[in-house]
Amino acid sequence: MYSMRYFNGVTELKSIHAIPNEQFISLGGIKSKSNYYDSFKRLAGLSESKELLPVERAIQYRKFASLHACNSKCVNGKHNGTCECQCGGRNHGLGKQV
Repeated sequence: MYSMRYFNGVTELKSIHAIPNEQFISLGGIKSKSNYYDSFKRLAGLSESKELLPVERAIQYRKFASLHACNSKCVNGKHNGTCECQCGGRNHGLGKQV
């Protein structure tokens, strides 16, 4: 069992919804598998401060995770991969971001 968690950098996003490609690009978003909705829209969400941000990473998080300490396998993992460490997906794939 997994739950999806969406991030922009280390900021976890809530209220994920699709926005037009033009708006996504104007927010500074970069198209990837993680934020694909359809050919006309991309995913974005709200930060804790209610700021609309583009989705950079979509991480599958195990509901019954082992909660081990983060290591290079997590930090250098796929930006749309699966995580089960203490970070809750916050660090997953950050090492591969440009």
